[in-house]
Amino acid sequence: MEKDIDEKLRELEQMHDRNWQRISFNLRKHLDSWSHSNVDPNWKDMKLSYWPVICNIGIDGCTPSEISRKSMIPKQNISRTIKELEALGMVSSKANEADKRSDVIVLTDEGKQLIYETNSHVLEMNDIYREVVGAKELEITLTALNKILAYHENFQKK
Repeated sequence: MEKDIDEKLRELEQMHDRNWQRISFNLRKHLDSWSHSNVDPNWKDMKLSYWPVICNIGIDGCTPSEISRKSMIPKQNISRTIKELEALGMVSSKANEADKRSDVIVLTDEGKQLIYETNSHVLEMNDIYREVVGAKELEITLTALNKILAYHENFQKK
């Protein structure tokens, strides 16, 4: 029995470069590390946990429920993060014209500037990736990853 499981594990180990969980975990860690090195000076008092929230607000604003759905963060955590971002002057709330029961969270001028500056650095990373794999492969990779994300988003709605 032990030899059988060891063999199976060795087969899996040989496929480590095709293991989605390992690849996505390592890529996220590398991206977080890169962000701290390259974008951190623009962050001011921003925590890493704020980014999924503020990056999903959009130029026209979003409701907390939309931000929660887009970022895959529970609404309770979104509410706390929004309050902290408001205290930092990055976002503000306004009445939702379409649904008076909810607010719309919008980026302040300072929040817009922060998003613009940090996304400029992210575009630099795209240039590096383009150099590493080539423009065509990068486009194929981004298209494939977006299809995989859409699959999971649609799967969770069912």
